[in-house]
Amino acid sequence: MLETGREKEAENHINNDVLLSASNLFMELASEARLSILVSLNNKPAKLSILARETNRTAPEVSRNLDRLIEEGLVVKEADGLFHITEYGMMVLRQVPYFTFIKKHKDFFESHSLVKSGIPEKYLQRIGQLEKSRVVNSTTAVIQTLKKMQLSACQFIKLMVTQAWPEEGQILVDKATHEVKVYALNGLNTIFPSNIVREIFPSIERLIQEGKLESRIIERARMGIYISDYTQAGLMFPNKNGEVDVNTLFVSNDPIFCEWCSDIFEYFWQHSGPGHDLKKLKSVDI
Repeated sequence: MLETGREKEAENHINNDVLLSASNLFMELASEARLSILVSLNNKPAKLSILARETNRTAPEVSRNLDRLIEEGLVVKEADGLFHITEYGMMVLRQVPYFTFIKKHKDFFESHSLVKSGIPEKYLQRIGQLEKSRVVNSTTAVIQTLKKMQLSACQFIKLMVTQAWPEEGQILVDKATHEVKVYALNGLNTIFPSNIVREIFPSIERLIQEGKLESRIIERARMGIYISDYTQAGLMFPNKNGEVDVNTLFVSNDPIFCEWCSDIFEYFWQHSGPGHDLKKLKSVDI
């Protein structure tokens, strides 16, 4: 018991050290001036006078903030007389989009949950890659956005859906018929309009047999993912009850956003099973 107590004390000590270190860092980042200097130096090294002009601040103000950044180890003055961002500074700066993304959408996350989406921790840590996205609200606007995205595909479409819309099945069949490879990942909880089941599923099953469409099934689709040619992508997240909000879509043509969507799709794809038996999936009259 004594040893256990010592281990617990050591663990708490480490945690306290980590918290202290983080608080010191956040203190230095809690300044628009210092962040502006870091961004400027991340582009290229500069003299104090250049930094003052580029950040639209006085030389004394920039000098004071440089001193703090140097003390924290984020910036260094080299022998060439120029201020340089350090490797530590560059790594810290790369985490800023994480905080700007969650802050920008803090109201959204009051009623939605990334944790319940089943996203592994390694992807949550990269959530800043979604920063350059826009939000589409309302069912009609979401469907129209997804329709345009899928119709524009020339090479492939990848999607994981929890609720298909009536026209979607025909679009996928048409695209697959015209040599656009379709990768469809459905959950046992995914809901299909009954007209798709009756009219479209036979064509989908034929395309699967021809190798033009790949279908797999996952136990539960916890988020919506839509990817078109790596050039456009969209995401839907679950609400606090774990149900995917089909009325809100994060969408972007930013390559980094599309990369994140592609990576998370591949994760779920690799954790899915054969999905040839479409009769397992749910259907409703719409």
